[in-house]
Amino acid sequence: MNYLDKIQEQLSKSGGIITSAYIRDNEIPSIYLTRLTREGKLRRIARGIYMAEGGIYDELFVLQTRYPKIIFSYETALQLLNLTDKIPEQINVTVNNNYKFNNKPQNIQVNYVCNELLEAGVIEGQTNIGNIVSFYSAERTLCDFIKYKSEMDPEVYLSFVKAYSNYKEKDIHELFSIAQKMDVVKEVKEVMELVYE
Repeated sequence: MNYLDKIQEQLSKSGGIITSAYIRDNEIPSIYLTRLTREGKLRRIARGIYMAEGGIYDELFVLQTRYPKIIFSYETALQLLNLTDKIPEQINVTVNNNYKFNNKPQNIQVNYVCNELLEAGVIEGQTNIGNIVSFYSAERTLCDFIKYKSEMDPEVYLSFVKAYSNYKEKDIHELFSIAQKMDVVKEVKEVMELVYE
C-alpha cells in the first residue's frame, strides 16, 4: 500500500480527519500533508489536525487530539456511553489538578482531580463519527454524579441513575472499587438500594 492509499484509508475510517501524529506513527513523509493541503484536498483545522474535503468535523476527537491529557466526563461521558438523550450545553472534561491549558477552548467545562483519581474508570470508545477517544466508564461517571449531586442537572441525574440499573454492561464490582477510591461507598450503596427496591 502506498502512502496516498494509507492516507485515504485513514480518512475513510475517521470521517475525513487525519493527524500529523498518524502520519509520523505510520512513517509517511510529512510532505504528503503539505502537498494535499496545497492542492486543496486537505485543510488544516487545528495544529497537527487536517480534514479532507467533505470530511465531518468531530469536535470531541479534535479536542482530545489538541489536548491529549483530557478525559471526557460527566454529561459528555454519558453521551458517549449512549446513556442520555440530552446533548450537553458544554463539553465536560476532567484533568489533573496541575494541568494548564495554553488556550482553553470556550465551550468546555473543566473539572480538576488528583492523579490517583484521574485514571480511575478511563475507557476508550467511539464518537458518533467513529473516532476513538478516552472517557469515563458508566461506573466512574455514576460515582462523579453521586459525589457532586448538588452540581448536577437533577433531571439528568435521575435519568442516569435509573438507566444504570438497566445498563447491560454495568459492573457492580468496578462501581464499588471506584466508589472506594472516591470515598463515596456509603452514598453509592444508598443510591443502589433505592434503585433496586
